[in-house]
Amino acid sequence: MNEKEVKKHLSDAKKYRNNGEFAESLAILHQVNNEFPENVTYRYLLASTYYESLSTDPAKRYVEEAIALDANFKENYELLGDIYQKEGDLEKAQINYEKAYDLDSQYLTVGEKLIQLYLKIKNYEGVVKVCDNMMSYIPVDASTAKSRALTSIYLGCILYKSWALAYLKDYSNAAKEIENIKAMDKQMGLPTYPDMYRNEDEALFKIYYKLKNTEKTEEYRNLLSGAYKYSAEAIHKLEAEADQDIILFRQRPEVMVHLGLS
Repeated sequence: MNEKEVKKHLSDAKKYRNNGEFAESLAILHQVNNEFPENVTYRYLLASTYYESLSTDPAKRYVEEAIALDANFKENYELLGDIYQKEGDLEKAQINYEKAYDLDSQYLTVGEKLIQLYLKIKNYEGVVKVCDNMMSYIPVDASTAKSRALTSIYLGCILYKSWALAYLKDYSNAAKEIENIKAMDKQMGLPTYPDMYRNEDEALFKIYYKLKNTEKTEEYRNLLSGAYKYSAEAIHKLEAEADQDIILFRQRPEVMVHLGLS
């Protein structure tokens, strides 16, 4: 099988895969792998196609073979992490995502997956660390579709970092990040709508109340009672939540149940 034939086979396999015709795609990929048994990329494509076809056992087998062929091929560890996460083995998922991340600390998709996994397992220090790293290299720019997509990831990092800091009870820095969410949206010229920042404004009120920052507490008390028409009773309820360290919307018991966090 020459290079031209391989390219044709891989193109056909991709078309079948994109159309959900996995049996046809896998047959071609097996043929290519038989011709080139030492090629890590082809073995990875075989494993990832099995995974996409919901066949996790062969996916795991072939990705482990791919790792044996090349221990520095980061995509293999991401795929193995995906497999373990799907199986509910979060510890092994974490190990493999971190291996991929160690190979490339600017591997965006793995960074995003680590943030979500760390939130799930309550590794909030890990969330802060990954978010800080991602924000150090993601450009903030809205001039093209690609740059807007990257900027969206950047803005997501600010949000997740603010959550992590709130869980860590680092309230001063959590407030800075929440304020930063609103400032960045304004800087990027993103469209706004009524109540868009209700959860953020509630959180900021509770944080400043908890920090005994009288000036900022009153600023947000006036915002809640004015713009959001909160009654004195509703604001008192927010104060009671703050006293219990319930700062974020997602920390409310009923929300935690809904999100599967309790």
